[in-house]
Amino acid sequence: MGGVGHFVSAEAQAAYLRLYDVTLMGIPGQRESVDVSTTYGRVRVYQYGPDDGVPIVLLHGRAGTTVMWEQNIPGLAAKHPVYAIDVLGEPGRSVQTVPIRSSREQSVWLDETLAELGVEKAHVVGVSGGAWLAFNLALHAPERIASLALVEPANVFARFDWRFLLGGFSLVPGLPDGVSARYLQWVAGRVPIEQPAGRLVMAGLRDYRMKLPMPSYGTDDALRSIHVRTLALLGGRSVVHDPLNAARRAQTFLPDNQTELWPEAGHGLPTEYPEQFNTRLLEFLAEQL
Repeated sequence: MGGVGHFVSAEAQAAYLRLYDVTLMGIPGQRESVDVSTTYGRVRVYQYGPDDGVPIVLLHGRAGTTVMWEQNIPGLAAKHPVYAIDVLGEPGRSVQTVPIRSSREQSVWLDETLAELGVEKAHVVGVSGGAWLAFNLALHAPERIASLALVEPANVFARFDWRFLLGGFSLVPGLPDGVSARYLQWVAGRVPIEQPAGRLVMAGLRDYRMKLPMPSYGTDDALRSIHVRTLALLGGRSVVHDPLNAARRAQTFLPDNQTELWPEAGHGLPTEYPEQFNTRLLEFLAEQL
């Protein structure tokens, strides 16, 4: 896939970034922002919490941006340094300048970002597409990872459900917003997409053209090669993949895993159950000390 991610127009970009900035202000706590130069573009990173300790790196789901973690960042930053990254090649404050054509190249920009931040090792936490990025980094740069938390990872433990892929055509430019909204609400489950973060996702998917490769599937051998401690959280109501099959493969093939199926959760698990998610993640990280 050629080209780089971009907004459809300068006007659409300006409107999106106004909404982004207002929505970002909803995250409590003091933050610092930094733009990191990488081979593939400029990456926006927000730092919350203390300066010392092994940081948590947060990688959001597709088009979710840092604001996806609004309900999680305050609790996590009370215990750890937190770096929230706007994924390169997606809508947000990161700016892609060079095409990204492979899984390895996806890992390069993320590894370079952490290196420029001075992060030798991090607890890398991702949801959906961000969980795939975390998994992919563990495949290509395992020395950078203290632990992994993979929440509803996309195309890692189980392949995409055909209904999820077919429904993605509702996001084709030109279709009525209502069609896209119904699909996104189906994917989000109990997370209301009319909330500010949901409106930002809608705007990003409507007005930004992503040029990223499809996340490569987590084969049995790929899963076996992950030798960092991994927390895998799966929503029993997820429509993105088969949750039972995903849990089975995680438990079977990951060498050092704590796999949990949350029966009432959907694909938006950290937003559906923010307090429970924070508590479970912090418990997991405390075990790594």
